[in-house]
Amino acid sequence: MVARGGVYWVDLDTRRPCVVVSSEDVLSVEVWQTHVVPLTSHLGRAGLAGNVPLGAALTGLPMDSVAVPLGLELVDRSWLAERTGQLPEPMTDSIDDGIRAILGL
Repeated sequence: MVARGGVYWVDLDTRRPCVVVSSEDVLSVEVWQTHVVPLTSHLGRAGLAGNVPLGAALTGLPMDSVAVPLGLELVDRSWLAERTGQLPEPMTDSIDDGIRAILGL
């Protein structure tokens, strides 16, 4: 089952790591879509509005990364490939804060 805060390789324009940010309520329903926030290895982007730095130990990826809420995307769950990690709730909450910041909510 897909879990909120799960870090997956996702087949978008290219294969890239993403964090699932859909609510547990949405994820518990048999729908084919979920919201993801892409990750980048460009650590210089950590200072941009809404972005959240994530250590490799948290994501299960080979290097540190940055969550980029501006890239929020609705994807088909079948695009979620290998799961690499699970973020703790406080980190997922920080990404939620970044989504609110970039959307002005």
